[in-house]
Amino acid sequence: MKSLSSKLMVFLAAASSFLFTGCQKDASLNSSPTNSSSSVSQPSSSQSGANGYGSGATYEIELSANISGSQGGGVWLWIALYPNWQGDYSGADCGHGPAGGAASDKGDVTWQYTGVNNQWVVINGVSLNGLGGFPTTITVPAQTGHYTGTIGTYLTLPGFIPPSIGTSQLQVAP
Repeated sequence: MKSLSSKLMVFLAAASSFLFTGCQKDASLNSSPTNSSSSVSQPSSSQSGANGYGSGATYEIELSANISGSQGGGVWLWIALYPNWQGDYSGADCGHGPAGGAASDKGDVTWQYTGVNNQWVVINGVSLNGLGGFPTTITVPAQTGHYTGTIGTYLTLPGFIPPSIGTSQLQVAP
């Protein structure tokens, strides 16, 4: 039930970005993972194919990252990661500058474990279409749970977006 409510929260946030130009929250949380990559490994399960969401996923990741205000914006993603190092993502991102508005984001990803004792999951292949197709790298804890941080705590951003402002809400579910 907890995972379903997290998915609903992310879906509503993404849907609201299409309906409202003021789709940001006012809050500021600060925590930052330090990814000291010393090893890389992969899951031991042998499931094949990332052909759809849900069944067989090793992780389901829900991420909402936002900067409030008239020049703010946000990223809302749902990512399913499968034992074969592949996955799918769907969501949206938007900016509130002159070219503001939400853009749909979806596609395929690859992932791996990294860090001491495989403490991080690194996800590659996500494009933020509201930022001109910016290729972001997402790094999340390998341990399931709910996490908070700034907009740049869990994803890389273009240089003009300060990573230490805004907020992120992250759910890592099995």
